[in-house]
Amino acid sequence: MDTLFYNGIVSTLDGQDTIANAVGITDGRITFVGSDEEAALLSCKERIDLKGKMMLPGFVDSHLHMLHYAFVENSVKLFDCRSVQDVLDAAAKRLEIRKEKPLSWLFGRGWNEELFDVPKYPDKKDLDALADDIPIIMVRVCGHTAVCNSCGLERLKEIKEYPEICRDVDEVHGILKENAVQFFYSVLDAPSQEEIEDYIKFGISKLNEAGVTAIQSDDLASLPGKNWRRIMSAFKALDNRKEMNLRIYEQCLFERFVDLKDFLKEGYRTGQQGDFFTIGPVKLLQDGSLGARTAALSQPYEGDSSNTGLIIYEQEELNEIVACCDKYHMQIAVHCIGDRAMDMVIKAIEASPYRKDNPKDRHGIVHAQITSQKVLDDMKENHIIAYIQPVFLDLDMDIVESRIGSHRMDKVYAWKSMLDMGIPVSGGSDAPVVSFDVLENIYFAVTRKNIHGQPEEGWIPEEAMSVHEAVRLFTKDAAYSSYSEEINGTIEVGKYADLVVLNQNIYDIPPEKIKDAQVEMTVLNGKVIYQK
Repeated sequence: MDTLFYNGIVSTLDGQDTIANAVGITDGRITFVGSDEEAALLSCKERIDLKGKMMLPGFVDSHLHMLHYAFVENSVKLFDCRSVQDVLDAAAKRLEIRKEKPLSWLFGRGWNEELFDVPKYPDKKDLDALADDIPIIMVRVCGHTAVCNSCGLERLKEIKEYPEICRDVDEVHGILKENAVQFFYSVLDAPSQEEIEDYIKFGISKLNEAGVTAIQSDDLASLPGKNWRRIMSAFKALDNRKEMNLRIYEQCLFERFVDLKDFLKEGYRTGQQGDFFTIGPVKLLQDGSLGARTAALSQPYEGDSSNTGLIIYEQEELNEIVACCDKYHMQIAVHCIGDRAMDMVIKAIEASPYRKDNPKDRHGIVHAQITSQKVLDDMKENHIIAYIQPVFLDLDMDIVESRIGSHRMDKVYAWKSMLDMGIPVSGGSDAPVVSFDVLENIYFAVTRKNIHGQPEEGWIPEEAMSVHEAVRLFTKDAAYSSYSEEINGTIEVGKYADLVVLNQNIYDIPPEKIKDAQVEMTVLNGKVIYQK
């Protein structure tokens, strides 16, 4: 035996929810789970005293944008801005470096007008005053709305796809929505493969610090240039050189169906894997965000009778894409926040003539926020996974009712209902929209309160989960959504030794304290990859 952890509180999450004291590891796999008394009889090369701390399976984030997170962290961060002026000041500060190092474009992300003293969007003329000779884009926190300057707008109008996306562009104010935001990346200079590899390694290191050992990440359209082949090459190169301390299950997003067809023609399929990089589902976008009023709803937005949100694909085209994915044995994961978008995706899955022959048919809906009893019943009937983000409670609880009306608040953010109905549910963060701190996510799922502990009784408290249910979201249940439940997600003999050690037993402390617990150690394949 190579390593033996002992004197801990080990929550295995196995079929019996066994609590053990010790875990033994040989060649990266778990070879012993048991008591300290049993562990004392074993011989091993190294013994590590957990000193009574809690050990859990390594955390799994089932939906985020790791590569874009790394890119944003190295761009202009706007998450703390409380006014349009704060946004402009942050951009101006970054522009100061032009005096020493020329910039060919400027990118920022994270502003949220709901948090501003005066809730309004930045405007094109605001950014023009900063610089008119390079493209500037400042993306809203949700990623579905942005504002650009005149130079950026003119560059965008030159791309060949502009006639397809012009409906999502407000040229007067420089406001971009949905596809226009995504295609703006093509007017920015693409990073080299070496730069992409650096972004990947940066993202991995930060996730390891948070106790994360596996992710399901949407990366192929995350960077300027939208060069999915170069991004794939970067991941493969790092994997081949054994420089990845994270299991990555790639959620493959393409803005155009033709690009997806090229991907499939080149032989990519769900489940193809290297040591740490695996091809996951085709990722689709079917609507926008609630904050930007672009989530597709079955009824109009409150106070805006002409607006039911935006859909990306009409039903016929969505049916074709889903059927194509089933035909080529691809899992799918579709971004849907509104009930109208979800209903369309469910219809497409039901209509697919190839699903019955698809061995990778664990299809899912990412976010699944504004649901209804009918949508939930249909998800259960079609065994559709819900990829949820508990942290969105903190971001959204103050705006949901104002968007959809009090009469539609039944079965929204209804994650406990999903669990009770038997719908597969997995937990993610959607970083960089919000933090990928798993312990914060568990806190939100259990308390249904914002980061400040409000409201005291919790928001829609009947949808609160137990601590155990919330932990499963980011371990055992998340592993299921990537077909890896046989190799990780629990602490059992034969599985990979992917583990996280916490400074507190989060099952025994008040739920309000869970967000304050800290990761002490992260273990991947039996190797300590992070230690506080």
